[in-house]
Amino acid sequence: MRRRRVSSGVVIVTSEPHITAMSDNNHPERPRQEPEIIPPGRGGGAQNDLSAVFIRVEERDGVRRVYLRRPGPFSIVLALLTLGLVAAVVFVLLAGVVLIWIPIVVGVILLALLSASLRFYWQRLRQWWAGRG
Repeated sequence: MRRRRVSSGVVIVTSEPHITAMSDNNHPERPRQEPEIIPPGRGGGAQNDLSAVFIRVEERDGVRRVYLRRPGPFSIVLALLTLGLVAAVVFVLLAGVVLIWIPIVVGVILLALLSASLRFYWQRLRQWWAGRG
């Protein structure tokens, strides 16, 4: 804390700013680490490989490097087999639903035909009873 006395007997108390970037001094902040400049063709490893993409992910527990590469033949075959397996499971489920609904639809149609024929015979029976009495 800095104390400054004004001539009228008033003391002004000032404190250091808690954010250093917002302080009154106009000096730029020095870099914490010198950047490493790698000339083209001098880098090694997967960073120079054109078939991979490097992504830097900053998280709470540090910085991680993630390399994304083009899928190889094994990955493509595995993805296609997985896709085929999912399609087969969906087809079997849909076929099961259709196979369950076919007997239900046939039963409803047969009940409709049976009720129509029973209604016809019931009307004939009522007319016969009405004519007898």
